[in-house]
Amino acid sequence: MENFRQEIIRVIRLAQTERRWRPGSAARHLLKRKVRGHLPIDATLVDYDRVIQDVLWDTVAQVYAYWYEDTPYVAVVSILGDNYWLVMVDLNGWMESAYVVSTPDRYFNKSEFELIGLLGELR
Repeated sequence: MENFRQEIIRVIRLAQTERRWRPGSAARHLLKRKVRGHLPIDATLVDYDRVIQDVLWDTVAQVYAYWYEDTPYVAVVSILGDNYWLVMVDLNGWMESAYVVSTPDRYFNKSEFELIGLLGELR
């Protein structure tokens, strides 16, 4: 478990320093956030990146391991304004997504989410 925890910390530190999206993925995710009302219609990739950075640097953000089949992902969740934002990164440091979770109590109680702890407590 300690090795896995260290891997999660490594991935978060990487994501804090650079966002790596697969080709075309950032623009597609930005458009989806606008369509769903998570971001204003005039938001840019810089605006989206600022939200992601705010989540990834929030010391009271909750860190989860999200399991899809046997593959773990790192999910960091922070409250920005009135919204719960989730940022998800794979273990290679590639951005998977960043979005608003409308029903956090129900969403994070799914068995796929394993709470690791608060971001500021991870060492």
